[in-house]
Amino acid sequence: MLNDAKKRLMYVSGDDFYFFTYSIFIILDVLKCINERTFRDYRKLPFLVEFVRDKNLIYILESSTRSDTQDVTDGMNNGAPLSRKLNNVDKEYLFRSYSNGIARRSEMLKLLFTLEKSGYVGLSKGDIDSMVNVTLIKHALPPDFLSKKVFGQEFENMQKLKLIVKRLSSLTQETMLERLYENQGVKTWAL
Repeated sequence: MLNDAKKRLMYVSGDDFYFFTYSIFIILDVLKCINERTFRDYRKLPFLVEFVRDKNLIYILESSTRSDTQDVTDGMNNGAPLSRKLNNVDKEYLFRSYSNGIARRSEMLKLLFTLEKSGYVGLSKGDIDSMVNVTLIKHALPPDFLSKKVFGQEFENMQKLKLIVKRLSSLTQETMLERLYENQGVKTWAL
């Protein structure tokens, strides 16, 4: 029954503003950007939404960026953790998510203004003129709104991403894009 509701919500999840809304709420909730704590620079959100909605992107990052604490080592590599060089298919998959993120930036800002008017998020001016910071006003949401019953996979994806890329809420857009894409060999351009 819950999966049917999720399927209806995700009719065309790539262009579904309800799904974008849930994804934003999931990102802000997992990163604890609630009430007074802000998510720095809304321009990062469209890229993160791509990772929240697609566990394949998480898998690609996990397999290409092993943490220093993993005990999988290569004897020829002096005990350094193994990292898998991405093949062209994985790079293209990552690049597609990057392109989608760029394409959705203006939609995301419009959605955030709508959510602010509804009282679900707070927006504040950042350190520079073009920066808008975001915070989730969690008490304004219905009690079970962020239930993991329907969006468990999306919460799991965001939790994993949070472990792979540290300090997502405070990183600059440039540093986040570097860690998500450029470090994996995906070419990006200045935004």
